[in-house]
Amino acid sequence: MRILLLSNLYPPHVLGGAEIVARDYAVQLATLGHEVTVLTSFYGLSKPEQDGHILRTLHYTPAAHVDRGRPLWQQLGLLSDYYRYFHHPASVRELRRVIAETRPDVLYIWEITGLGMNSLLHALHDIPIPIVFHLESYWLQYALTAETEQTRLRTKQLKKLLIGNVPALHYTSIIAASEAVKQEYAAAGCDPSRIEVIYNGIDARFLDTPRSSSEIDGSDEIRLIYVGRLCDEKGVHITLKALDTLVNERGRRNFHLDIFGEGDEAYVKELHAFLNEKRLGKRVTFHGKVPQEQLIRAYDQSTIMLIPSIWKEPFGLVVAEGMARGLPVITSNLGGPAEIVTPGVDGLLTEPGDVQAVVASITQLADNAALRARLAHAARATVQERFMIEKNARRVEAHLQRAIQSETKPVALTF
Repeated sequence: MRILLLSNLYPPHVLGGAEIVARDYAVQLATLGHEVTVLTSFYGLSKPEQDGHILRTLHYTPAAHVDRGRPLWQQLGLLSDYYRYFHHPASVRELRRVIAETRPDVLYIWEITGLGMNSLLHALHDIPIPIVFHLESYWLQYALTAETEQTRLRTKQLKKLLIGNVPALHYTSIIAASEAVKQEYAAAGCDPSRIEVIYNGIDARFLDTPRSSSEIDGSDEIRLIYVGRLCDEKGVHITLKALDTLVNERGRRNFHLDIFGEGDEAYVKELHAFLNEKRLGKRVTFHGKVPQEQLIRAYDQSTIMLIPSIWKEPFGLVVAEGMARGLPVITSNLGGPAEIVTPGVDGLLTEPGDVQAVVASITQLADNAALRARLAHAARATVQERFMIEKNARRVEAHLQRAIQSETKPVALTF
């Protein structure tokens, strides 16, 4: 099977877990004996390049972030970036060139935002091979409305004026990273019978040499860890408010929070302003984006993982990673994380945005080492059973093979 995998970003240039999983599936499919070509952007490089089977030849325009603290005239340049985010004919030309050169049996699409999404969606109607979308986000809904409920600039009419109508989604079948994602796309009009849920998987090395609970529990300090993009919908501010309650209201001064990730500069400024106001700066460390091996070491040095998203997270790869390393996880009862965690069995769930519930869950785990150990043991078992990349890659392989062999014609979802 010859597979052309199309993704806007690809490691080492990533925004989140989706790009990492795309790479892991590409590697696994190649290991299973398939010929995999990756077409992605040259984001992070000075010019396009080819590295073996990876073609980094597409232009990528990052999402435009609004900063209300800056004058409007300084943000007018965002409009042109926003246009290029949806319109880029060069991406279409390069996709057609690579298809002609590699002659794939299937086009396997991960994420096309930032590559000129409207341009690419138009082009897919003329491509005479099966098209399988692997949905790791709600990018289609974002194109039609605001990006998320927490988006700072909610100007649907301006968006429509800038980008025009979104072309029909032309696809053979769809892989969704969670039931939450499947439900969103089915509600948008995609045929649910053509959507298969295949959860993301993590590499087996996350289960190697688990940390020693006695080593972690031997210290009085409780190390909290957050990993992910720094933006409003991820709820990092919920964690900071919970820390404020624990430290300043309840006098619990043995907590430290480590934050790993990058994101919206305006939002990060707000986080730092809150920490300065509450005099919590010394209790929080921002580490930025780090290599995966360093992140694994950080997991092993932590006591509790906090992923307090206030939106419907499509999956939540870091939740599975933390569980694999034996971390008790507190996350939101919403979206993908609520499908990963069974509350009280292998982690704890709180209602989105409920600061006091997060405080109560942190306190419960901080004061009960036996509970932490029990949840951690069950969490590792959950990951081994449901979220390993090798097992889930075989399901992806079978899905792609069915798409190639099926006589069912592609369908077009119009808006």
